[in-house]
Amino acid sequence: MKRALINPWTRWLAPLAVLAALGMFFRDELPFLGEGIGRLSDMHLPGVALAVATASASLLAMAEVMRLLIRAGGTSVALTETTAITLASNSWSTTLPGGPAFSAILTYRVQRGWGASAILCGWFFVLSSALSTMWLVLIGASAVFFLGAQVSVSSLLVTLVATVLLSWAVYWATNNPRWIERWARALVPKFNRILRRRREAGLETVIGQIRQLNSVKMSPQRFFASAGWSLANRLLDALTIWASIWAVTGELPWLEASPEHTTIMGVLLVYASAKIAGSAQITPGGLGTVDAAIFTALVASGLTAVNATGVALLYRLISFVLAATVGWVVYFLYYARRGLKARDPLPDEQPVADR
Repeated sequence: MKRALINPWTRWLAPLAVLAALGMFFRDELPFLGEGIGRLSDMHLPGVALAVATASASLLAMAEVMRLLIRAGGTSVALTETTAITLASNSWSTTLPGGPAFSAILTYRVQRGWGASAILCGWFFVLSSALSTMWLVLIGASAVFFLGAQVSVSSLLVTLVATVLLSWAVYWATNNPRWIERWARALVPKFNRILRRRREAGLETVIGQIRQLNSVKMSPQRFFASAGWSLANRLLDALTIWASIWAVTGELPWLEASPEHTTIMGVLLVYASAKIAGSAQITPGGLGTVDAAIFTALVASGLTAVNATGVALLYRLISFVLAATVGWVVYFLYYARRGLKARDPLPDEQPVADR
């Protein structure tokens, strides 16, 4: 038990210790870091305000995706509720060891408290993740295509095709549960035979879960609305980088690059690089790895090292530090005081929160 508690914190703190040691070792070799930090004291306030606004709007778009998808299963919930759990789960995901797992558990518990079924919660996680990944790949592919960056196009295409197919498969399954039930009746006995279990073992449970899909009414309009808000979530987050560049450099990235400045496509490439680097989440919020990815991509797209440092710091202060801080305030005021904790056992039968 003790070892299980120590290992996650060891994995969390070790990369930070390495980054601190490297910073001390190279402190005299990287003078642009101090200059980049100094840029934060001379920023354009309209750019900072825009960056805060777009980062906030990005989280609201994510909350709207949740509201639309949960409503498809017959569970009506206000945008304020989905916004609260979006902020709280984001803070769990970005700041704690094993945060993404606990974030998913917290979201699941809250959704069950709204009255959503277990199958609806799982359906939401799969479809929302597939849509979000699909848009990220498309944004990255667009930037790569227009900038001519040297990356593996085949891997991007494979990921894109996989996410599109997964999104379509979830949508199709939602509207064709009878076909899924037929396949389950045919496949479950075969799996049981392989596992040397009774032929019908677990079949009724599986069928019962599948039949809950009948409660999910996913019209084409709602599907495309959810996909549109998912795209808005991605683009608004990328726009936060765009606004951060404006705040630090005083110049708006546009279609054509000027000396020591980047373009809109450069911003999209920076955004995709940051999100890909942060997917592993070796440190809380990808601290160090994401910052390095943003800095490297900004320099590669035309910014000076000093400006790239300032932009990376500003973007991370807003999208990571500020968002996580607000999320923790929401969690403690809105959920923790009602006894709702992500580390508690998952409920099997009852909603978890009083509404």
